[in-house]
Amino acid sequence: MPQLTDRSLMESVFPAEKLVTLAEEKLPAEIDAATRALLTATGLPDDRSSFFVLDGGLFAGETPDRFRRCAQLSHFSEYHDMPEGWSEWLVLGEIHYDVVVLDPVSGAVHALPDGEFTSRPLNQSLDSFLYFLYLLELERPGYDATVSEDLPDPEALAESLRERMRNADPLPFEGVEPVWSEEADWEAEDAAPVPTWDGVLSDVYETVG
Repeated sequence: MPQLTDRSLMESVFPAEKLVTLAEEKLPAEIDAATRALLTATGLPDDRSSFFVLDGGLFAGETPDRFRRCAQLSHFSEYHDMPEGWSEWLVLGEIHYDVVVLDPVSGAVHALPDGEFTSRPLNQSLDSFLYFLYLLELERPGYDATVSEDLPDPEALAESLRERMRNADPLPFEGVEPVWSEEADWEAEDAAPVPTWDGVLSDVYETVG
């Protein structure tokens, strides 16, 4: 599959100084080549306006240090039914209090939903994860009232964004109805928590700011 993101694409929506890269020697040896290239050359956004919040533990000194491992998370022992080797996954940050973690071997990105003590697939790769953040930032003027007073149709924008995201990486949307769908009943007592990306898209649908 062709790569979706690179430094120039991310710099088209995030200031260059807000894209954090790591030195090669700061990355674990087992990390796959494609992910390594994204972390050393493209970077992760560290922008307060973004839905993604970079893990503060990355900044132990003046320059980005090393990613924490999941084994260092508080309440680590309370997680259950987790994939083998998950303790060695890398903590990237959070989205809506869901912890975002990276399997350095497969390159897949997972979410540890807030209060659930389990994991869910978030993206097939760091590349598609970054692409989702790019799309959300690209379209921010259409749903964020702090950026633009003219928000013509945030509901249609949320639907369009979800489709573009699903086309790029269908994994997080498999078997999941949009929050705004009449077929979905996320308010039911026995309803599962809203998945991470659909929670973000719900904010787009309702507008933010």
